[in-house]
Parts: sequence; C-alpha cells; structure tokens
Amino acid sequence: MEKTIITSTYGTRAKVAHLEVNRLLSNRYTQAVGPFVFLDHLLPSQQAPKIPQAPTGEFAHPHRGIATFTYLFSGSLEHYDSNGNHGIVEAGGAQWMKAGNGVIHDENPSPQFQLEGGTLHALQFWINLPAKNKAESPEYLALHPQNVPQLVLPNNAGTLRIIIGTFEDKTSPVKTYSKQFLYHLQLKAGASFTLDTRAGWEYAAFIPQEEVISNSSPHGNSELLVFSPDEAPVIFSNPGAALADIMLFGGEPYREPMVAQGPFIMNSRLEIAEAYEDYFNGRYGQIEYKATAGVQAQF
Repeated sequence: MEKTIITSTYGTRAKVAHLEVNRLLSNRYTQAVGPFVFLDHLLPSQQAPKIPQAPTGEFAHPHRGIATFTYLFSGSLEHYDSNGNHGIVEAGGAQWMKAGNGVIHDENPSPQFQLEGGTLHALQFWINLPAKNKAESPEYLALHPQNVPQLVLPNNAGTLRIIIGTFEDKTSPVKTYSKQFLYHLQLKAGASFTLDTRAGWEYAAFIPQEEVISNSSPHGNSELLVFSPDEAPVIFSNPGAALADIMLFGGEPYREPMVAQGPFIMNSRLEIAEAYEDYFNGRYGQIEYKATAGVQAQF
C-alpha cells in the first residue's frame, strides 16, 4: 500500500525577464506543503556565450518572512543581497537566503557561465518561517555541490542527495526552523525507491523531466504531485532508459496564520503593511555590486 496522490498539476507558464518558468506552488488546490509555500521551475534554457555583464539591479527585489532557496540542475548563478552577501554556485548546488526581517536580493547567471554559455535549469522554493524567525536578521549560505550529503541507494538503484533536512545519518548544512526536508532522488533505469513517511507530515514530489511511475501511473514533464496524509510510503519507479530526477519535499504543517502578498509572507495583514512600509522607507538597505572580474572573453 502506498500513499495516494490527491492532486497533481503541470503548473502555469510565465515569463520572467527572458526566461520561461513554470509556476507550481501555491495553486488552486494546495497552499503549502509543510513550510514550502512557493515553487517555480525555471525551465531548461540554452544560453549563448557572451561577454559577461555585471548585474545592474534591474531584477533586484525584496523579501521578508521567508527563506528563499534556489537549486541548480545545470548552469551557474551569482547572488547579491543588501545584507552584504555575495556567492556563486554551480550545478548541484543551491543559494539559501533567510530574508528574516527584510532584505533585497538579486540572482543572475554568473560571469563564467555568461562567458561559456550552456543550459540554465533550476528550481526556486520559498520556505515559510515561524513568526519568531521572521523578526530575525537576514542570513545567506552558498551551498556548494561537494557539501551536499549523498548516499547510494540499496541495490545500486541510484542516489539520494539530502538538500535540506536529514535522511538516516546524513544532515544538510542548510539551516531549518521547523521539521522539513528536500531530497534530490536520481533513479537509474528500471530501478525503484520507497520513502517511508512520518505521521502528521505533508509530502510532495516534483518531476522536472523524465517520466516516472507512482500510484501505477506515469508522471513527468514539470509535474507536481501532492500526496495524501495517510501513513503509507511514497514509491517511485523509473520505466525509462535514462536517469530520472525526482525532488521530494515537505515536513510538518505550518500552524500559524499566514498572509501572503507580493514578495512577503507574514502572519497578519498589519505585518504585510509594515513590510511594504519598511521597504519603501529604505530599511532593507541597498545592494553593493562588485565589478565583473576574473573571466576573459574569447571573441
């Protein structure tokens, strides 16, 4: 017996600058999965090589009350924020930023990636913070691929990367403020994986590309699955000939009031109004960009 799928969605396509994204969470059926309240899939996009350009701040924007988390399947992203943080991560890594009581951030392809070109493919999650942590100062972590715990699955079925949270005896270095998890499962052709679940937790899976089987039916191509609350395992199998990626995430339900508006998620409408007021009054600070350096164009 396995957990049943109570909803599935292929999201809503949208343009962000020149990139195409698929907006999956929240949706008309699901407001959140554990503390995860937002999921955008940056669809694979081939970027031509060009002379690297430093960020201009055109796409910089504020957040309060959440942690943002960008995970890279391929490509490289550079992060700046108004708390003075800067970092570059490659495929298999992630940008984690606790917005806390307010920060402005900006993410763009890294100078080296602009120079070389390639495929940019990523996910962005928003993770809701408990009320007490919404009032804390911002923090940032560049999670590099080599620092992500990984284990080989039984029978050499594939690998499991512990992006957030804990699995068996391995724990991600990403800070958490509630019980939550995000795993990157890679299943080999013909292989299966069973994830035992905890009572009272919420579970979802995102399948970015290759088709997999769950609940005896195929799923894939940027599809989000949300599972039932019954105490049963989540099971996936890979019927294809290529490696299949599956993102598993969730955690304990968020029990506090939640009000979302624009880039802010707080616990009341008054707090939303205060978030906007503080932003427009300049209390989130300003980003100080560095000049693009360390790469040479080969044209």
